[in-house]
Amino acid sequence: DKSSKESSEAMPKLSFDDEIKAEVDFKVKKSSISRKLAREREREKSKKIKTNLNSDDFNDGEEFIVMDDMEMDESEETQRESHIKTASVIPDAHAIHKARKKREQARLQQDKDSSYIPVNSRQQNRDRVYKETTSRLVREGDGESDDERIDMKVHTEEDDIENLNLDEEKDEEFLAWEQEQMKKGASINTGTDVPVQNRSAFGEKKQQDKLSVNDYIPKFVMPDISIDSISNELHSELTSLKVLVSESEQDLLSTERALDTCETNIEKYEVKVADLSRAFEFYQETKCYINDYSKLLSLKIESIEQVEKDIYSLFGKKYLESRDFRRTQQQRLSVQVGVVKGQLEGRFHSEIPSTCPESDEEVEQGFVESYNQIVDKSETLMTDVRNEFSEITFVKQQFEKWKLQQGESYRNAYITQCLPLVFSPLIRLEMLGWNPLQPSCPNFEEYSWFISLMTYGVKEGHDPTVDDPDTNLIPIIVNKVLLPKITRLIESCWDPFSYQQTKRLEALLTLLFEDYIPQDGSKKTAEVDKMIKAIQHQIEQLIIHEAFLPFTADRSSDQDSKVERFLSFQYTKCIKILKNILVWDGVLESELVFKLSVDSLLNRHIVAFLQTSPNYLDTVDKIDMIIKTLPVTWFERSDKLLPELNSFATYLASLTQTIERKQSQCATDVDKKLHKTALRRVMSMLLRINGMDLVRRSR
Repeated sequence: DKSSKESSEAMPKLSFDDEIKAEVDFKVKKSSISRKLAREREREKSKKIKTNLNSDDFNDGEEFIVMDDMEMDESEETQRESHIKTASVIPDAHAIHKARKKREQARLQQDKDSSYIPVNSRQQNRDRVYKETTSRLVREGDGESDDERIDMKVHTEEDDIENLNLDEEKDEEFLAWEQEQMKKGASINTGTDVPVQNRSAFGEKKQQDKLSVNDYIPKFVMPDISIDSISNELHSELTSLKVLVSESEQDLLSTERALDTCETNIEKYEVKVADLSRAFEFYQETKCYINDYSKLLSLKIESIEQVEKDIYSLFGKKYLESRDFRRTQQQRLSVQVGVVKGQLEGRFHSEIPSTCPESDEEVEQGFVESYNQIVDKSETLMTDVRNEFSEITFVKQQFEKWKLQQGESYRNAYITQCLPLVFSPLIRLEMLGWNPLQPSCPNFEEYSWFISLMTYGVKEGHDPTVDDPDTNLIPIIVNKVLLPKITRLIESCWDPFSYQQTKRLEALLTLLFEDYIPQDGSKKTAEVDKMIKAIQHQIEQLIIHEAFLPFTADRSSDQDSKVERFLSFQYTKCIKILKNILVWDGVLESELVFKLSVDSLLNRHIVAFLQTSPNYLDTVDKIDMIIKTLPVTWFERSDKLLPELNSFATYLASLTQTIERKQSQCATDVDKKLHKTALRRVMSMLLRINGMDLVRRSR
């Protein structure tokens, strides 16, 4: 034991000093795999250099720095071997720091040398790139390695597997070398050496511990396959393919149909391009025309209304002169005969003109001169306007063109409802002097606007269709334009006392109601109502101011007295008014006619006057005038007495009783014959008006 302790104390500890003293010389042995790997890497680097030199990027002047890892690895290994051979002592910290400084300075110097890239010639660039690719820059702390460099080669799966195998071989070689070095150091300290067999066995054991690339590939397990399963699989696949083919065929058919439709639409729209272009041009022209026409009407409408006002004033002045003269004469006569007393004087004007009006010739001459001046003024309103805006024929052609070429847009724009407003100013200007109350006035159907618009919207050689709304253009214009003008004429210049004016107005309205204005009460327009109210107002004013029969006046037995002549004149005047009112029977409503003729005039004025007459035989002649005035149609409708004529028939029945009583008192045969004749006439009158029942009841 003692000897063993001494021997152990005499044996030095593990140190490289002992290795140096023993002067053991060893070399790093490279395996065949390492050498093969080095040669492969050298060939790859040479290929990369050639590729970089021949690339297009190099022709553009770009430079690539390729580091020669192989040379660096060999130089490091050579330095390591020489260092192991020469160095017998582990260097201290100062030596290591000095070596690092030296190596860093060398690296900086090399960077400075390689930072300048000459651009003088392409050959110099090639030499520099080739020179730099043969060297490798190694910097401490950069952490760069061969794996971090940019590799321009396209990697494949075989390259990845090969690189993995090479990395494993390299790791195994490094571990083997490290273990060998550690064992060699241990053998130096112990004076023993690890046999070569042990080293090889150790390496083989390490290699066995490492997994190969094939170990990572999963093994394929063959499934259970039978003929039936294969057949079923094929059948299902065939079925799915058939379904897919069927769907594809359907898609193909739908696509072909869509293609045919698209081709048809293309051909159709190619044909429509010209039509659409012409339609666009037409719409532009129509828009400009309507804008210009609207501006024209806005400028001219005030002038048109002013000349209309002047012509109505002229017509009204003539009527007022005639009416005032007639009423003045009536007032003068009533004052002269002394029949106007007390409150009756208030029904007439307070002042009676002392002079007579001018003669008819002078009045007519002044009227014609004023009329011509107004007409001349109206003709100058459109002298500064082109014919396409001032002539109704040209305006009609513009809108007809729109209707015939673009009917759908014509209907969508509601042009039919706008046409009366379009033509109204020109129609009013053309019919400025039209007065149907005058004897020489032409019918409105003879004017050019009527003739032109009668064929509006109808193609030449064709008849108008029933469903065409423009067929009602003339009735609409009559209702919107003509009726307001007639109403103004009635209010301003119609004299209801004139039978001729009344007959002309009645003939005009009969024509309008039969051909242009519906007679149905539910369809009666506001213009018709205004016109009828104007007629009613004029008749009522005539009855109030001129149907004057003073039944309270003192009557003498002398038939030639002034009072009797005046009363006879006024009675004849009232019968004339009644006749003029009854002209409207069949034109106006029956209720209105009965109200004006029977209630307002016959019962209130005429019958009351007859009841106060002292000469009952003369009254028979006056009653006969009434019976002849009443329309025959009133009594043909029914065999019964009209309720409106009940008062008149009652008076006739009482008159028969009076005549019979007076007849019985007659002393001579002549008087009896006169009374008998008068009685027969009164009875025939009652029979005509269906009033004989009143006579029978009275007896």
